[in-house]
Amino acid sequence: MADALAAVMMLFSPQGQADPYPIYATIRETAPVLKTPFGLWMVTRHDLIDHALRSPAFRTPRGYKDADDPSGPPRFDPAGLLTVHRRNWLLFAQGDQHTRLRKLIMKVFTPRAVRALAPRIEALVAELLAPALERGSMEVIGELAYPLPATVICELIGIPPDERERNRTWGEVVATTVDPLCTNAQIAEAEVAMREWDAYLRAFMVERRRTPGDALIDALLAVEEDGSRLTDDEIAANMTFLFLAGHATTTGLIGNGLYALLRHPAQLAKLHAEPALVEHAIEELLRFDSPVQFAPRVAIAQTEIGGITIEPEIPVNLVLGAANRDPARYDRPDELDVMRPDPKPLSFGGGPHFCVGAALARFEAKAAFEHLITRTRSIELVTQPQFRPGLALRSLTKLAITIQR
Repeated sequence: MADALAAVMMLFSPQGQADPYPIYATIRETAPVLKTPFGLWMVTRHDLIDHALRSPAFRTPRGYKDADDPSGPPRFDPAGLLTVHRRNWLLFAQGDQHTRLRKLIMKVFTPRAVRALAPRIEALVAELLAPALERGSMEVIGELAYPLPATVICELIGIPPDERERNRTWGEVVATTVDPLCTNAQIAEAEVAMREWDAYLRAFMVERRRTPGDALIDALLAVEEDGSRLTDDEIAANMTFLFLAGHATTTGLIGNGLYALLRHPAQLAKLHAEPALVEHAIEELLRFDSPVQFAPRVAIAQTEIGGITIEPEIPVNLVLGAANRDPARYDRPDELDVMRPDPKPLSFGGGPHFCVGAALARFEAKAAFEHLITRTRSIELVTQPQFRPGLALRSLTKLAITIQR
């Protein structure tokens, strides 16, 4: 237990931020269900996490502070617009509200809608890669991994080209507050950004009601199920949620995945030799270094995980990154193997809160890797990259590479 508690503290160190997986292994082997010094539980075993993700005994924590919810984050202003949005995000919705919101959103965020984006995604990847291929070098995060999903989600929502950059800026500021390690200064900055973003979206909704089009915003304004429609608060909030969810995971998947391949050149060589493996390799890259590391949950009533009693309303962090490297689930879990027969990562969660944008993230990553693999002879790392600080979301700040065609 002492080793596990010491390992938890190591997650906050530069070593832990760079590579949390040996630390997860220590925790998983010594105390797979651990009460941390911060009062929350940490679960690191694959079978326990997989069960909890699907269990009706757990709910997602609220993303805002209510007087009757001790598990809610205390640093968010209950009256602030950031809280108004978080209260209506699908991510934090509970029970009947979640069922209703998800059903309405999934009516418009369909696999068919994602497939319809395929030609545009392919063209956008080619456009973003063209300058890098010409000069033989690239900063992958700023030139591909971030602008690809950010542009796609703007186009999907219906945001005009000349208004996308400020939406991206607002999104970057607000995204920092998703991680539990966000600072009070980041929360204050996000409140300011959300005031501007919310005002923009309300005006945008008024304009689209006046002159509707065929984008996601128009579908959200019109969607109905059994007489139920989305309110303006719900539409505005879930546009900000879809914007954040629509790019954060893909950015991390492309950056983390390419960095993993560069550290395992034999695996990269397999993809160069057989590009048809890319779609399967995406699952292994998600497993090996997941862009989403934690899935927070709260027990609805007293329950057990792995023989440990969990009291109601106490936060429980399901460590997806640890589950994806569990030797009880995967042979050679710390090895990258793009031909691994059965990856099935938990990186997009599971159960009723399975990520609504999973299909889109997978397709964007597939297009990016296919273009990188088929249009280059070699890709090499220039300098060791740095991971962004934080525990819940794992992504690189920069990834500089050289390319030979």
